[in-house]
Amino acid sequence: MTIASGSTRRIAYVPETVFGTTPATPSFKTFRATGGGPRTNKTTGTSDEIQADRNVRDEFQLGQDVAGAYNFELAYGNLDDLLEGVLFGAWATDVLKNGVTAKSFTFEETVDLGGGNKSFSRFDGCMVSMLSLAIASRAAITGSVTLMGQQEALDTAIVTGATYAAPGTTPISTASANVAALTVTGIATPPKVRSLNIEINNNLRTRPLVGSLFTDSFGYGRCEVTGTLECYFETNDLYQKVLDHGSGALSFTVGNAPNKKYTFSLPKIIFGNGERRPGGNNDDVMVSIPFRAVYDDTSAATIVLTRNVA
Repeated sequence: MTIASGSTRRIAYVPETVFGTTPATPSFKTFRATGGGPRTNKTTGTSDEIQADRNVRDEFQLGQDVAGAYNFELAYGNLDDLLEGVLFGAWATDVLKNGVTAKSFTFEETVDLGGGNKSFSRFDGCMVSMLSLAIASRAAITGSVTLMGQQEALDTAIVTGATYAAPGTTPISTASANVAALTVTGIATPPKVRSLNIEINNNLRTRPLVGSLFTDSFGYGRCEVTGTLECYFETNDLYQKVLDHGSGALSFTVGNAPNKKYTFSLPKIIFGNGERRPGGNNDDVMVSIPFRAVYDDTSAATIVLTRNVA
């Protein structure tokens, strides 16, 4: 065997029909990531027993939790299942809205040990806790998907009958060339955006049990969609929205080719505690505004995604 190289890592996942159970003969999809990933966090305790020789008598295990985030560069099709996971919804005629149906996955990491030997780490019962997206001028569109899982198991062979789809080949989207129709409604002068960040948070929590090292399941809170908009300061319009505690809507389309694009729509956002940043002698004046998306009656959702956009 040889020492494993990080460049040999294959990251794959399959949706679960039963929480914490990898499907029989699973059809894994390869996930395109740039790094990161879940790990087992083991909780231990140290014995407080008093001994005259001053030695510690025990270090005992209390529990194990799986958590971590994969980083990615946005490519069409790579996130579709995980977008369902973070939004607790399902694509319907290429439209996805935040909902109430929890989804779980088995993630598997494979590294090559050489000589035909491989090491497999399988993370069962993974749910998407958070998903973030970062769009910055003159940069690739990047993000992260944060997972919480039930447990990790090691193996030296694939699950019997498992298959692995090849990774997608769609190009990486950039903020320079592949973002269109970025609009913030309710602003008289369309803002010139330097960066935009969006985060979707499900507020997952563990449910530990007596008699088990692992969580029974995951509780979840509200679907919170927040972000930050950084724009060049040209008029008072955008910053006035901050002072007025105003609202608006945010939408943009991203993708490299016709019918391989997404439209992200936040139909109602509330402008938060933003600030105007005058900078120094050699700086542009910027305005940075955090925002929160809230429920929109017309859309019956907080966030709406559309894929296969022309």
